[in-house]
Amino acid sequence: MQVIKVDGHEADDVVATLAGQVVNKGFRVVIGSPDKDFKQLISEDVQIVMPLPELQRWSFYTLRHYRDQYNCDPESDLSFRCIVGDEVDGVPGIQHLVPSFGRKTALKLIKKHGTLETLLNAAAIRTVGRPYAQDALKNHADYLRRNYEVLALRRDVNIQLYEEWLVKRDNHNDKIALSSFFKYLEESKELTYNGRPILYNG
Repeated sequence: MQVIKVDGHEADDVVATLAGQVVNKGFRVVIGSPDKDFKQLISEDVQIVMPLPELQRWSFYTLRHYRDQYNCDPESDLSFRCIVGDEVDGVPGIQHLVPSFGRKTALKLIKKHGTLETLLNAAAIRTVGRPYAQDALKNHADYLRRNYEVLALRRDVNIQLYEEWLVKRDNHNDKIALSSFFKYLEESKELTYNGRPILYNG
């Protein structure tokens, strides 16, 4: 397994960049990590293997699981968190600037417009909500975009995927391959739990 480090960049941004390159080459990606931020990368071609402490095992987490849990797609959830904030990542929401702009308002607007950028662009040219929400989106658009920059994984790290890193797997051996992968994750628990996740292409 290839170990990759890029000076000046966090591991999750490196993984996000490489995952995008892998998908662009027509492969599917599985990321093994307990980091919830990787959920924003989930798609039909990207899955996560994450720990379930209550069951003491690792399990696949797919786009279907995401939609069942959040009732939206990853981009909408990320946009929602940009508005209401994320305590875990230390990102304050817009409520401390506009107390009346709560989670209910944010959810309604994101469900209608899909993404933060689409919502902000709409609010700049027409009315999208009640006066307090309209004013907040227009007056604090830069603040919300900065939240997005903080919360969104970067996918433009200066790293190039090498073809030799992509080894075609014999899918007749799935059970053994998965068993070995889970064993590796368990043995590497200290690495993954310290925020240096593993990228696995299968």
